[in-house]
Amino acid sequence: MKKLLSLTLMLTISMSVVALPIFQDPKPEAVSTSLTNKDVLDMVKAGLTSDVILAKIHSSATSFDTSPTALADLKAANVPDAVILAMVNGPAKPADATPPLDGIINVPDGTEIEIQLKSNASGEELKIGDIVDFVVVRPVQVDGLTIFEKEAAGRARVTTAKRAGHWGKAGKLEWAMQDVMAADGNRVPARFTKRLVGDSKGGTVAVAAVATTVFLGPAGLLWGLKKGKPAIIPAGNRYSVFISGDTKVKGKPVEVSSQD
Repeated sequence: MKKLLSLTLMLTISMSVVALPIFQDPKPEAVSTSLTNKDVLDMVKAGLTSDVILAKIHSSATSFDTSPTALADLKAANVPDAVILAMVNGPAKPADATPPLDGIINVPDGTEIEIQLKSNASGEELKIGDIVDFVVVRPVQVDGLTIFEKEAAGRARVTTAKRAGHWGKAGKLEWAMQDVMAADGNRVPARFTKRLVGDSKGGTVAVAAVATTVFLGPAGLLWGLKKGKPAIIPAGNRYSVFISGDTKVKGKPVEVSSQD
């Protein structure tokens, strides 16, 4: 009788346990957040380089405010132009997993390439017609193929070169972009004009010379010996250039182990 009572009790307890509902804490859903203007400003304030910020933009979902007012605020906060441009363009589109069989990529007009000045460029040394050398900062890749390699050569041609002169006349240096070397060894035309005018004090020095001559006679002419600042652009300055006209480039397979 005791055994029967014990067996009945155990069966009742087992059924009760089975009947009890099992409650589990729901797994927290992953929150998908988009990159915003504030995130970019925070990264700039944290001292992150443009390369790091650009990589984050290109690999993230974004929700940027690119209205004229917002862009002006970004510029006022010293956000680099390359970062602002990336915000306007949005994240990079995912590359096609299957590159063309012949490796030929159609490169549309306006494709952007970031380049940097290879050596100092000075209006004191360069002459009209001289070549200014650049190198590509990061590779340009399309459909799993590299169409412009890192360190590829770019060329611009000097259109204006004036030395700093007396009477506070600043030096002047202007150039026009010529081309960028593609991965297949062909030079692809690119468009870009960079103009730099030195810190001119022409008006101030000229007026001072006239005023001094009135009161001090010929001694005032010494003002004219003060030179304006030369136009000098240091090596490493970065610029965005754009492919001029639709073109075709035979790309090279992207190396997984390569680092930008």
